[in-house]
This record gives sequence, structure tokens and C-alpha cells, in this order.
Amino acid sequence: MTFEEFFKKKRIDLVALKKADPALFSEFNTHYEQMGEKSFDHTKKYWFNNLRRKFLLPPEIKTEKPRIENPLAEQTITDSLTEAAVTPSPKLGFVPKFKAASMPKPSNADEKKESPKISQEDEKATVKPAYKPRFNMKNIPPKPPAE
Repeated sequence: MTFEEFFKKKRIDLVALKKADPALFSEFNTHYEQMGEKSFDHTKKYWFNNLRRKFLLPPEIKTEKPRIENPLAEQTITDSLTEAAVTPSPKLGFVPKFKAASMPKPSNADEKKESPKISQEDEKATVKPAYKPRFNMKNIPPKPPAE
């Protein structure tokens, strides 16, 4: 970014600044060339509000796009512009870094063939609990009897 573009971004009129205070303008120009954009902005940030108040750059006038009387021609022009501007958008959302371990999913047909109907009592007896506590009172050896 050039010196002029930087002050245009800060909305400060360089021509008026140069006419009013040429020493300050030349100092800013040399410092900008020596430091670069970020350092200059950081070191001179307290100057910008006062300079903007004194030498405000007039806002740019935005021109409206021309109206074409022929709607068919206008449609083809806008279609050609939108076709060039359309790019595949990136997929948004969560993408895990690692793939989860693939677990085989049993199909319904295999389940029906392999397992005959089991009563509810048998299911309760064979089903293991989902959570097993780490501490179990049964595993602690009994204390020796006190004399």
C-alpha cells in the first residue's frame, strides 16, 4: 500500500495537508517509507483523528449502474457477470482431523438369521452394564482381626 492509499484509507486529504503543513507532510512521507504501513500506523495513530478533523477527505461519490432500456440485453449482461463471479463455495461445518474407527454395522438380515428370539429375562442376564466403577469393595482384602 502506498503513502497516498494509506491516507485515503484513513480519510485524510493529502493535498490539503501538504498545502497547510509541508514540513509535517514530508516528515510523514519519510517515516512511512522507512517504517512501512503497520509501524507507521501504530506510531502515528494519535495524529490521525486531529488530521482527519482538519483535512477530511470528501466521501467518494458512488455512481449508480446505468439502466439499459432493453431488458433482454440487461439480463444477458447480468447473467454473464454472475456466471463469471460464481465460484464453488467452500464447505462449512466441522471436519474432524482423524477418521473414527470404522465399526462394522450388522445388517438386519444377518441379525434375524443368527439370533433366534430370546426372552427378556435372558437378555437382562447376559447384558453387561455400560459403566463399571473402578473402585469395588469386593476386591479389598478384609482387615485382620484386632486382638
